[in-house]
Amino acid sequence: MYARDPSTGTRALVRLPGGLPGRCTLPVSNEPLAVFDRFWDSFEENYPFFDAKGVDWHAQRAAYRPKVTAENLVDTIIAMVAPLQDSHIALLRATPDGGYRTFFRAMRAGTVAPTPELLAAVRPPVNAQLTAPEQQFANGLIGVGRLPDDLGYLRVSAFSDYAAGGQQAQEAELDRAADALLTPALRGVVIDVRVNAGGSDALAVRLASRFTDHPYLAYRKIARNDPADPTAFTPPQPVTVRPAAGAARFTGPVALLTSGSTVSAGETFTQAMTGRTPHVTRIGENTQGVFSDGLPRRLSPDLLLLLPNEEFLTPAGTTFDGPGIPPDTRTPVFTPEELAALKDSALTEARRLLTAEAGRR
Repeated sequence: MYARDPSTGTRALVRLPGGLPGRCTLPVSNEPLAVFDRFWDSFEENYPFFDAKGVDWHAQRAAYRPKVTAENLVDTIIAMVAPLQDSHIALLRATPDGGYRTFFRAMRAGTVAPTPELLAAVRPPVNAQLTAPEQQFANGLIGVGRLPDDLGYLRVSAFSDYAAGGQQAQEAELDRAADALLTPALRGVVIDVRVNAGGSDALAVRLASRFTDHPYLAYRKIARNDPADPTAFTPPQPVTVRPAAGAARFTGPVALLTSGSTVSAGETFTQAMTGRTPHVTRIGENTQGVFSDGLPRRLSPDLLLLLPNEEFLTPAGTTFDGPGIPPDTRTPVFTPEELAALKDSALTEARRLLTAEAGRR
């Protein structure tokens, strides 16, 4: 049993009795049809959402496999996964330095990827409502600001790449930003993950721990574990948000801003905050709708596939994969009209709600 630092779950390694099957020692073909079959099998054995996405994977194989050539192999793979609209599906190509570069990633229709360019474009209307420039942390991926009426503002644009070093260095930088935010005068907090590229679920839970004074269930994780049975999953692993020990915490009113550019760990953070008491009001748009850790599968010496094989369950046993987590209050989010007018309806609504709630306390 072991746990990877960025993940909130554990994994069990079981040694096969008698060692590897003999077929594992045979040479691997990299002919186009062999690569196609490895790709198709990887999804058939691991992907949990074919029914939810309305995709007949066997029909896809029957339609595409007879037409596969060396020239159209990659385009065929992309054409088959595109209808899934799942941004946790990615294709990566090997680079000369021994690494990989992503060259394809899907997105849910009507949403845009959380790029640095998007983040830069949407900052002006937010900045127009802050009472002073943001304090920036984590290589600019976290911003701490103040809003009128003693409200705090926390922008989290990713849950990764905060600092050089391992997980402890990332945690220390996140803690530094949270400490700057959580001052005694706060009457409410706006957390903005509308442009969040994801990263470490463990960091997301760590941040949630600064906003509670009692433990609660964030979600339960399950993973497919039978290649022949798409309904078979591992036992659920509960993930709990526990109050941060020895650190400042805020248990008052919180508003959480989300959009279709809230992806992956930005969504697991949103799901973790959903179980908090008092309720965190979500404002904006549905999140992207992808939660699972990425499962890597090498298709050929130069082609790597990432796909999801997990579900993050609500207390009711459902998931938000696909449509994403909906807001409590739906508002425009960074539309061209709002950007042109330096208007931010979601942030304005969050301020209104928090000011009213703080006034009742």
